[in-house]
Amino acid sequence: MADNSRLFDPRGYGNPSSKGQFWRILQPWVYALVGLLGVSVVLALFYPAWKRGQRLKEQAAFLDTEINRKQQEMTELQEEAGRLKDDPFTVERMSRDTLNVARPGEVIFKFQPYPTNAVGPGEGKPPVNATEAGRKP
Repeated sequence: MADNSRLFDPRGYGNPSSKGQFWRILQPWVYALVGLLGVSVVLALFYPAWKRGQRLKEQAAFLDTEINRKQQEMTELQEEAGRLKDDPFTVERMSRDTLNVARPGEVIFKFQPYPTNAVGPGEGKPPVNATEAGRKP
């Protein structure tokens, strides 16, 4: 039985045999390639779930900010409703502004907005260089 044991055979201990030399060189590379293949399969399986989780986190953060904004808007509207219930001056101002209501004998003036003097693109003079402004004729 000891003659058939390849694991503890002392005869070929010092000098490697030429038989199987190619596999001894190629074996670590094959193991590394199989390991990389395994890691890539695991990543390919879990990446879509991870990406979906990230997208859900971003959506949750967006919805939280939207909820906060809507709560602020609701608070402002509740305050305005309270002012409309309790303050007669607010009711008068709102009716004058939105419904164009006037007291008897009052005259309402409506003005058209003034046109702006803004220069459009490609209009007007080009800017003067500082070197040209400093020269004397």
